[in-house]
Amino acid sequence: MSELTRATLDALAQIQSLGRRDFLRFGAVAASLAAVSATGVLAPATARAALPPGIKVMTEGELAVFQRLLAVMLPTEGSALVPPAQVPVMQTLDAALLATMPPHILQGLKGGIAYFNDGPMARYGKRFAELSDADASRFCDEWSNAPEAPRRALAMGLKKLVGLAYWANPPTWAPLGYDGPVSRKWGLQSLGNAPMPQ
Repeated sequence: MSELTRATLDALAQIQSLGRRDFLRFGAVAASLAAVSATGVLAPATARAALPPGIKVMTEGELAVFQRLLAVMLPTEGSALVPPAQVPVMQTLDAALLATMPPHILQGLKGGIAYFNDGPMARYGKRFAELSDADASRFCDEWSNAPEAPRRALAMGLKKLVGLAYWANPPTWAPLGYDGPVSRKWGLQSLGNAPMPQ
């Protein structure tokens, strides 16, 4: 297979298929993570002391890629949006998204993250995690609009993961005027994936 392995393409397909229900489910996990983190019960992984508390699946390099993506794809400075430093975005990404992936899908995604990080080397002389804001943003646009489908899928899939991890945290909803799922407010019972009435 050319630039990306089959496992990476499978991982991207799974990311692209995440829907509204997944977002809400991850929101519940994010709320739990925020509560645990606030109490100080969330302990750092002893073997990975350089990583923030609560990161168990990502490596330092993968964390750097996701943090760079978050900084350039969701700038909050000067806006009403909640700064990412105030919510456990990377912990949500790690625990609610990456940790729930089947091992072969996760391995493929990890290969894709490394490929994405190395992508700018030829043109910019640096890895993605080392790029300036302007160059990182430009690189994301280049790959999001690339003629090669694997590059487009990878850029969009990684941005989707970062976006889901940020917006899954309930504190990020207030600036948008969103006060949570109406099903909870109205006490509606979940019917799962029941078919729509005819």
